[in-house]
Amino acid sequence: MTVAGIPLRPFSTGDFPPKLALNRTYFDSLEVAGCDIVPIPILRDVSRLRFHYELLDALVLPGGADVEPRRYGTVARDDCGLYMMPELDEAEFTLLRWAIADGMPVLAICRGIQVLNVACGGTLWQDLHVEGVTRVAHDREPRDALVHGLEIEPKSLLARALGVTHVQVNSLHHQAIRDLGAGLRAVATSDDGLIEGVELDDHRFVVGIQCHPEELAPKHDWARRLFKALASAGAEYRESRSGSVQART
Repeated sequence: MTVAGIPLRPFSTGDFPPKLALNRTYFDSLEVAGCDIVPIPILRDVSRLRFHYELLDALVLPGGADVEPRRYGTVARDDCGLYMMPELDEAEFTLLRWAIADGMPVLAICRGIQVLNVACGGTLWQDLHVEGVTRVAHDREPRDALVHGLEIEPKSLLARALGVTHVQVNSLHHQAIRDLGAGLRAVATSDDGLIEGVELDDHRFVVGIQCHPEELAPKHDWARRLFKALASAGAEYRESRSGSVQART
């Protein structure tokens, strides 16, 4: 059984104390795929964050707040309406750095694909409309609405995971990849040419997708297959770690 970790998000509601939570659809999709799930709190103590990381066979980076622009070498534009959480950035960039170094499978969704790109030295559009990147609205409710097509490179890991090379996806983002990070390969694009799928060369399974497959998994086979592919990669990673330990003993 693959143990998949997923970071929680800080939020506050009215007069209630601050909380850590995440949309249930992530947990449902991972459970259906056969994963055991470890929710990861946003911890300032790196050693405690590492404790949670050591439990994992796979890491999921979900949607959420905007990445701080300073992480990709620029300043936040006042006209882009950014919503940033520096403590979340710190935790997720740390987890991702460990995962890439160890060869742990990673599925990066929405904000996650942006974190992955920035961690590899890439940049982001702070707001697609404000910066004139596209006239197509990419932040569209409801969360499970099919908004645009996604063309996927046939020989890519993403295409093998999904079992198809074209899908209709939902779209719930106002930012996107601008300059691609080192080692990343663009493997899926939207109808208007945005990079919406990436994978990291020379890794078992480090995949980013801009849409929200967890919202589509109840009705769409391809979305369910993506989570199953993560679970399978996590099981292989778990076996490889066990083999390495046994070889040393």
